[in-house]
Amino acid sequence: MIYFDNAATGFPKSENVFEAMKTAYFGSGNAGRSGHDLANEGSLIIYNCRKRAGVLFGCEPEQVVLTKNATEALNLSIKGVFNKGRLKNKSEVLISSLEHNSVLRPVHKLCTSNNIARKQFEVDLYDDNKTVDNFKRAINKNTAIVVAVHASNVCGRILPIKRLAEIASSYGAVFILDAAQTAGYIPVSTEKLGVDIICMSGHKGLYGPMGTGLMTVNQGSKLYFDTIMEGGTGIGSFERDMPEFLPERLEYGTQNNCGFAGLAAACEEHSYPTEVFALFAYLLEKMRMRDDIILYGAPKDNLVDYVPVLLFNKRNVASEETAARLNEKGIAVRAGYHCAPLAHTALGTIKNGGVRISLGRSNTAEEVYFLLSVL
Repeated sequence: MIYFDNAATGFPKSENVFEAMKTAYFGSGNAGRSGHDLANEGSLIIYNCRKRAGVLFGCEPEQVVLTKNATEALNLSIKGVFNKGRLKNKSEVLISSLEHNSVLRPVHKLCTSNNIARKQFEVDLYDDNKTVDNFKRAINKNTAIVVAVHASNVCGRILPIKRLAEIASSYGAVFILDAAQTAGYIPVSTEKLGVDIICMSGHKGLYGPMGTGLMTVNQGSKLYFDTIMEGGTGIGSFERDMPEFLPERLEYGTQNNCGFAGLAAACEEHSYPTEVFALFAYLLEKMRMRDDIILYGAPKDNLVDYVPVLLFNKRNVASEETAARLNEKGIAVRAGYHCAPLAHTALGTIKNGGVRISLGRSNTAEEVYFLLSVL
């Protein structure tokens, strides 16, 4: 099958990732739970994953919290940071108009449970200055947390995060970044972007195993997290509360040795897929030339502001029908709403959704030619 659904999960994973997982499966025990060789090997696997991720994202291993996906990382961040006392006098959470449900739903739960307001700033798809102006109008002294997607999973637009984070910092707001779609495609770092927390998927642009994710915490932010789940950590067994320090405070229960061994291997072999952006430019050029194709939120000229994700519809054809017919020809795309109703509202596709093409490191020019011919 020709795979154009890399925004859902990067495919295929490498042989090195598979071999690392297999080695962990047959050669490791429960990390941090015992002193025998197999348990120690499990602990080394977990530490190595933190170390490899730290190298890639410009932080120390202890700044890396391992999770089962970006959604868990976002929940740990959003609910954990707000519930701490230093934010209790602030009464608003600010998100963008392009957020995925992995942000929208935990923020909605947080706001309804604590009787606080959810505010939204509009992203201008073609003018960063307008986005920044909209952000300035929305943020205020009552803003506790800003949560923003780095790049939309629906149309691929990258937000001017560094500029937004500088403004948020001046108001004392914690900035949480959803980098599920950018990690692996472009460099991300809490230090360079000026954000407090970055939440990522391990299996998309990083091409690690499904069931893995992580968050990196800016060491200079001095954040303290309340926990939203508690359990065994292998340390401090007589304490009734979770450890006070990261990453152990936010990691509970048995770790996913196989998954994190695979993620470590993916981080170690990672290189940024520059070729895919040239392929994206070609696809976009050809799609623009067609009268039977409607594009939504696609770049006009500056591809630097996008990851390789394109949303479209065939004129007068339902998105699900287009995807089904492509599937019959052996082409995988995703139709519908992509778990992002806010983004589809912003793009004007809330009635019928759209078809998403998301390119990855394994796609070829021949595959794009075939896609265009089938369309």
